[in-house]
Amino acid sequence: MNQQSTKLDVPWFKIMHAGFNVGFSWTITSVVLGILAFLMANGIEASIQVILWSPIAMVAMGLLFAFLGTFYICTCCFKWARWLACLFWFLLAFVHLFPIVLFPHFCFVIYLIAFYTSDAVGFSPINIFWITIFSLSTLWWSWKLGKAKWIRSLWAKCLSYVNDTESARNKLKKAIPELSKKQPLLPKFFFKKRK
Repeated sequence: MNQQSTKLDVPWFKIMHAGFNVGFSWTITSVVLGILAFLMANGIEASIQVILWSPIAMVAMGLLFAFLGTFYICTCCFKWARWLACLFWFLLAFVHLFPIVLFPHFCFVIYLIAFYTSDAVGFSPINIFWITIFSLSTLWWSWKLGKAKWIRSLWAKCLSYVNDTESARNKLKKAIPELSKKQPLLPKFFFKKRK
């Protein structure tokens, strides 16, 4: 934990409670607004099942919002939480960009698997040619990835985000009053006064 962030009093329980209330009331609003459309599309029996299962969804969404608010405060207080946020975004981007970035590696491995699992395994000139082409393209692409400036700039941005304790402290000062506000458990339209 940073020494500067220990001087700020973080109301963890208030933040978790407010996040839970926001998630809970958001789910109630979604259920109330969506149950009529669900009833018209799927019938009464399916709607009753949705209504019976909706308290579990409300509690789960409340816990999710409480966790997200708490984790945001953790990213403002602790370096390990900022590392986890960088790792999450890296893995999310890696899943989508993996086939594009490592396409020659993927082709090389697929060709080798297809070559060795086929019945006609033999070192014909055409097989040697394709293995050589895939090997050279994979080596060239790996060398280009190693020299790519965008990878180093991403790593530098991650390091600057993780080590920037001053802006994290400023975010923490702004976030504590906002996230620890008392939030109603039920949506506002339940409390509207009838004339």
